[in-house]
Formats: sequence, C-alpha cells, structure tokens
Amino acid sequence: MALLATLPASLAVLGAAGPAAAQRRIVGGTASSTSDHPWMVAVASRQQFGSSRSGQFCGGVLVSATKVVTAAHCFYDERTGHRADRPGLQAVIGRDDLRDRDGREVTVRNVWIDPGYDFTRNLRDVAVLTLAEPQAGRPVIGMVAQGETEPYAAGTEARVYGWGDTRGNGSYSPTLRSVEVPVVSDEVCSRAYPAGGDSPYDARVMVCAGAEQGGRDACQGDSGGPLVVAGRLVGLVSWGTGCAEATHPGVYTRLAAVADDVRSAL
Repeated sequence: MALLATLPASLAVLGAAGPAAAQRRIVGGTASSTSDHPWMVAVASRQQFGSSRSGQFCGGVLVSATKVVTAAHCFYDERTGHRADRPGLQAVIGRDDLRDRDGREVTVRNVWIDPGYDFTRNLRDVAVLTLAEPQAGRPVIGMVAQGETEPYAAGTEARVYGWGDTRGNGSYSPTLRSVEVPVVSDEVCSRAYPAGGDSPYDARVMVCAGAEQGGRDACQGDSGGPLVVAGRLVGLVSWGTGCAEATHPGVYTRLAAVADDVRSAL
C-alpha cells in the first residue's frame, strides 16, 4: 500500500532529493496554470517541509471562499497511522511556481477529517480545511452530488493536477502540472487491488483512473489533488501501488460517496 502525501525526508518511503519526499506524482503530464484553474491550491507547511517549494506537501481545491477540500491522509503519520501535526499550515493560492512568491499564503485555522476515515483501509479519504481569510471573488470548483454515478463511467476522460514528482526518483516539479487519465472500471480496479490483499479496492468510496498502457498518473506529492471531469470535482488523489504502472491505476476518493458530509463541513 502506498499513501500519496509528501513526507519529510526523514520519513521518506521512496526516497527523494531535497527537503521533502512522497509517494505519488504527476507522470506523463503537461504544464498547467492557476490562471486557468484558479481553484487549485498547494497545501503547505514551511515549518515542517522547508521553504524551497513553499512548504508544499499535498494538493487541494478551493470549493468556497473559505474552504479547501483535500485528502485526510495528508494529516496522518504513515509510520504510526496516527494524526500528525502540520505546524504553520497554509493554503498557497494562485502560485504556479512554488519557488516564487506569487499569489497568497493563507493560514488554515481548522482541519476537518471525515469521521469515517480509515487510515489502514484508505476509506473516506477526505478532509476540509477552513481558511482564516476568505478568498472573495476567486473562482471555486463545483463538486459532484451525493450518489452521482455518471462521471465514474469507465472510459470517462478526467484530469488530475499537482506539483508532485514527475519521474519517480525525487524529481518534484516546482510548477503546476496536469495529465488526462481515463476512469477505469470497478472490475478492472478490483483485479488490480483484490480483496484479501494489502490494500483492497472498495468501489463504494473509491474510483480508479489511469491509462491502460500506463505512463499517465498522479504520484508523489499529489495527494489531495483534484480529479476533475467536465469542470467538476469528482475525486481526490488518495493511494496506489507504484506510479503510472499499466497494471496498477491510481486510486482516488470517490467524492460522490462523501459529498453530503463534505458539504456539511463547508
């Protein structure tokens, strides 16, 4: 099992150069921009992860003037499975290149974790961050409705965004990137992550996406980033085995399974 948040170098699972390491990345993607996708957010802690990449360790999406949706596992210690402090937690908004000072670094004053989140089984991997300063006038992304199924049909084209590793060797992108990935059927994903395995796929709260031949995926540093279909948020980067492997598509939180609870936290 591999969770996808960026970890401090001392906690690295895959090993990476620089001050932070992680477990999933954007592979096979292209340059993207917060000008075109103004709801894209870097979740950051300079105190914990250093300043070279604005302290970014996960991705997130602005869904209202004060709320960012991201992955719950970003706030857990992978070694212990327990909640982890993220001192100086911020949402970096409107910054394409994490090395510069464009946009804003907004303090996060509260973190809501889905009460049904299960770290061991990767279930209901969603969190909502409350910003200390409202981002009035900044466009937000809409979310799927509870129980919606159409965006999850096999073959549906989706796009995932992030600042993660682009090669699997610690080569984290300083600039925002995205890649198109088709939704994978529950049957195929269940074969990739079977019941009884280390981390089984659960179609009730998860969805898979990835190219059949591999080569396109989210990975290290992309945790909590958005899976977008037709301009709406349908999933969050959650976990997977390896990166961009033909036999192991990326696994995302199925937002339609938790949408009502997320909206109640907004």
